[in-house]
Amino acid sequence: MSFSFSKTAKGLIAGGVAVMIAANSFAANDGIIGATSTGDLDISLSILDEVRISNLTDITLGTFVGADLSGTSAACVFRSGTGNYEITASGNGGATSDQFVLNDGGANDVSYSVTYDDGSGATPLTSGTALTSQTGGDPASDTCAGTGDNGSIAVSVLAADMAPLPAGAYNGTLTLTVAPE
Repeated sequence: MSFSFSKTAKGLIAGGVAVMIAANSFAANDGIIGATSTGDLDISLSILDEVRISNLTDITLGTFVGADLSGTSAACVFRSGTGNYEITASGNGGATSDQFVLNDGGANDVSYSVTYDDGSGATPLTSGTALTSQTGGDPASDTCAGTGDNGSIAVSVLAADMAPLPAGAYNGTLTLTVAPE
């Protein structure tokens, strides 16, 4: 008696054999019958390298009266692993895309600048570009409870940029994303 298999059937059979071989390479070993019997099994676990940014507060710059305006927010950056992290900031864009701007709800935008300090000094951020090699992201708590915040964000708007604008309330959203390096 002879059998003939299609290419698809041959592929399925070969794939099934490969899965059986792979499954058996880490399989548990049953004991044999006797006065005592010993078996063993493998145990595996994966822990992700996770990050969290928290303890942020909204920044209210106040009312423009001819001088630059600035404000800050504390930040807690947690990393379950060890090593550095990166932070990326992006604005909601106003009339332009992904820029650090505040908008009056219409056609008027005002740019603002952003810096981040991981405790080693403030560094300017560019919208959409990761600031790498940040340290201190490994407090004992993911909310920095007991250790205090380990980062800060500062924003500022220049008087020269605000002076030509019409009166109004200018708002925007700054999004901060942290990731392990």
